[in-house]
Amino acid sequence: MKKFKEKILKTIKLCNDELANRKNGVPGESTEEQLEKCILPELTQLLERIYSNQIPAKEQRYLNSFANAFTVWGWNMQEPTELFVLLTELNNEYKNMNM
Repeated sequence: MKKFKEKILKTIKLCNDELANRKNGVPGESTEEQLEKCILPELTQLLERIYSNQIPAKEQRYLNSFANAFTVWGWNMQEPTELFVLLTELNNEYKNMNM
C-alpha cells in the first residue's frame, strides 16, 4: 500500500507540473480542464479513501481518468506520455489490490 500511495503522490506532482506547463502555454497531451476537473480531483479522492480505509469493493475500483484518457480524450497509446503510463499503472493496481 505504501508504494501505491507513493505512486499516487508522484502522479499528482506530475499533474501539477503538467498543469503549470499548460498555463504557461507549453503544449501537451493533457489539457488544463482534464487535469483540473478530472484527474487531480480523482487522485486526491483516491488518497482520501486510502487514508480513511474506505476502499470500495473490487468490482467498483477503477479510475475515470484512465478510462477517459483511453476512450474519450484519445490520448496516444502508441507513444504514451508518462502521465498516461502512471494512470494505467494506478488503475491496474487499484483494481487488483487486495483488501
